[in-house]
Formats: sequence, structure tokens, C-alpha cells
Amino acid sequence: MLGLLATGGELSGYDLQKRIEGSVGYFWAPVRSQIYAVLPGLVEGGFVRRRDVAQADRPDKQLYRVTPRGKRALREWLEAAPLPPEPDRNVLLLKVFFGDLMAPAALLEQIRQRRREVEELQASLREIEARSSCRPSDFHPALTRKYGLRYTGAIIRWAKEAERELLAR
Repeated sequence: MLGLLATGGELSGYDLQKRIEGSVGYFWAPVRSQIYAVLPGLVEGGFVRRRDVAQADRPDKQLYRVTPRGKRALREWLEAAPLPPEPDRNVLLLKVFFGDLMAPAALLEQIRQRRREVEELQASLREIEARSSCRPSDFHPALTRKYGLRYTGAIIRWAKEAERELLAR
């Protein structure tokens, strides 16, 4: 949240949700309630400031802006090492590992479903890539998209190969 506020100016919880959906939501997606639960703590800790804006037809809107303290904390977190390990739980791979204990058609369909999901993600990333700019501010998001495109490509290639092998069996 601090990163989005640091790059986005003054944002409401709704604005943060929309920013997440169009950027980091492809690999870090908190649920909406989590956003609203975290913001008061960031205010209490002095990491963000809140400004209430009166609205005529709706409840007052709260806008949040990162503080210098929040920027320092964000930078410290970003530069901290070491990185935690990647999550080590993959339900699909667990099912593939025990595939002899299930109907081959069921396993094949689960692999196909995952491939379709990842193909949709890859298509979304390609759309973002096509709309992106060559501005210097897009350099790091572009690196992130490249990771996503390579990652999805690897999963799609594996899934297609697994599908062929299961069908041949």
C-alpha cells in the first residue's frame, strides 16, 4: 500500500483497489477488506496521512497520502535482504505427483483448466504491455511484466507437454 501511495499521490481505498487491479494485482492481490483494515494502522503509525472529503450524496471519502516516514519505511523494506523464499505449495503439482491415484481424465482436465487460466493471465499481461509506454517510469513495471510473461509461458509449455503425455498414455 505504501508503494502505491508513494507513486500515486493522494488515493482513497477505492482508488487503491483499482490501482492494485491494474498493476500489482497480478502477483499481489489483497482482498478489498484487507485494504480498509490496513489503512487505519498506517495512519496510526504515521506512515500515511488521512484527509476527509465531504460528499453530498455519499458518506465522506477518506483520501490517503504517504508521509516522509512512510517513504522511509517503504524504502527500508524494499532494500531489506534476504528475500523470503517463494511459496512452496502448489496444489496442482501435488495432484500430478499423486496422479496414479486419480482418474486420468480428471487430472487432464485440471491441467487444462490451469493452462487456460494462465493463458488468460498471459493475454492480460500482453494487453498491458501493448498499452505501456517507453517512459523511464515504466522500466520497473516492464521488468515485472517480462517476469510474468516468461513465467506464464513456462507454465503453458509444461501444461501442453503434460497434456500430450497424458493423452499418449
